[in-house]
Amino acid sequence: MEAPQAYKNAGIGNLAGGIITVLASLSGLLATMCFGLTFFLSLAAGAFQAYVGFQMYQGQVSPQAKVGTIVGIVGAVFSCNPISLLAGGWAFMQLGDDQVAGWLEQNGVG
Repeated sequence: MEAPQAYKNAGIGNLAGGIITVLASLSGLLATMCFGLTFFLSLAAGAFQAYVGFQMYQGQVSPQAKVGTIVGIVGAVFSCNPISLLAGGWAFMQLGDDQVAGWLEQNGVG
C-alpha cells in the first residue's frame, strides 16, 4: 500500500528542517570556533531528522517518524533556528493526520 501524501509531506518537512539545522550548526561551529555541546547536539539532531525525513519521503515505513520529528524540533531550538522549527512543527502536524496514523498503525508502527 502506498504511503499517504501527508506522510511524504512530513518527510519533506523533516528533510528540509534537518538539512537547515545541520547547516546552521556547522556555520555556528565554524563562525565561533567554539566546540560547544549545543552545536554538536543540534548537528546530531538535524542529521537524524534529515535521515528519517528521507526515509519518509521515499514512502518507507519509519518507526522513528514521530521521534525523529521531535528530536529535530529540539535540535532547531538548540541551534536557535526558527525556519527548522517551523518545518519540524509542520511535519509533526502532518503526522497527526488520521490517514497517516492509520497507515502507520496498519504497518506495525504503534
